[in-house]
Amino acid sequence: MKQIRLLAQYYVDLMMKLGLVRFSMLLALALVVLAIVVQMAVTMVLHGQVESIDVIRSIFFGLLITPWAVYFLSVVVEQLEESRQRLSRLVQKLEEMRERDLSLNVQLKDNIAQLNQEIAVREKAEAELQETFGQLKIEIKEREETQIQLEQQSSFLRSFLDASPDLVFYRNEDKEFSGCNRAMELLTGKSEKQLVHLKPADVYSPEAAAKVIETDEKVFRHNVSLTYEQWLDYPDGRKACFEIRKVPYYDRVGKRHGLMGFGRDITERKRYQDALERASRDKTTFISTISHELRTPLNGIVGLSRILLDTELTAEQEKYLKTIHVSAVTLGNIFNDIIDMDKMERRKVQLDNQPVDFTSFLADLENLSALQAQQKGLRFNLEPTPAITASGHYRRDAFTADPVEPHQ
Repeated sequence: MKQIRLLAQYYVDLMMKLGLVRFSMLLALALVVLAIVVQMAVTMVLHGQVESIDVIRSIFFGLLITPWAVYFLSVVVEQLEESRQRLSRLVQKLEEMRERDLSLNVQLKDNIAQLNQEIAVREKAEAELQETFGQLKIEIKEREETQIQLEQQSSFLRSFLDASPDLVFYRNEDKEFSGCNRAMELLTGKSEKQLVHLKPADVYSPEAAAKVIETDEKVFRHNVSLTYEQWLDYPDGRKACFEIRKVPYYDRVGKRHGLMGFGRDITERKRYQDALERASRDKTTFISTISHELRTPLNGIVGLSRILLDTELTAEQEKYLKTIHVSAVTLGNIFNDIIDMDKMERRKVQLDNQPVDFTSFLADLENLSALQAQQKGLRFNLEPTPAITASGHYRRDAFTADPVEPHQ
């Protein structure tokens, strides 16, 4: 089969190479020669000799069948050529299809690899997305818990501020209210929402607003806290005195946002303080009055005893008069002490340190003590010691003190 295909291919190639005319002439010549050879061979076999008529007959037969053979072979060759060309085209198409299939296979493999890579990337991205979603859910939950805690703390702080009897308020840089507690609402007669964006002049009386604005400006100007007292009016007309403290407040970066104010009702304390001051003034007046009333007869006793001491007296009379004189002077000093105690309470006492006449002081001490001892059936003797006297006499400037205090 392979030999026949090769011969047919050789035949077709030869016809295509020589052309149809030359190939037909060559084929006719070959057929004539073949016919002559066959006729001569058959004639020789059958008759034993070859005549010229046999040769002519062979030539005529060859010429007779040559056109038909050439036509037949030409048609066959043409059909074969067409079949070959179609087959070649089919083979070429098959090759192209094969190459295209190979290219498509390579492209398909690349696409599959790329698709696998994209699938892996998408799976990784989806895993990361799921992880992100998980973290986001956790973060949302934590934020919700934090928000709940902040709301609870804010509610607790708000309840704490509202439960406080002290005023709590805060104003922004424009000196407008930004918030307050329940006590401030009761003082102003306005809710927190109504107070927001209002200025002191819109809330307080003109006199109170002027002082509030003045203290606010001091806080803003000097950036320091300020404490002062101020009387404010409630909506029902009741007056109350508040100890107000204002401080500037800042955020974490140190930017000032306004001031915070705290006010404590000190009305009772103020009234108690005023009552104490009135009582102190009344006590001072009473002490001054009673001291003056008692000093008048006491000064008479002191003056008369001093006059009597200048007259001629016996030793015993002089001793008694000195005792009366010293007692009266001491009683006057006691009145002075009462006045001094009042001055001490008011922190106005003054001490006058002077050299004390020690001889006179000891004589007064001896007279007073002897009289008190005599009233109790005792005897009082005063004897100087070497530590006090160096030459048998008392030192007149032995110590320095307020002249009144040693006698007490």
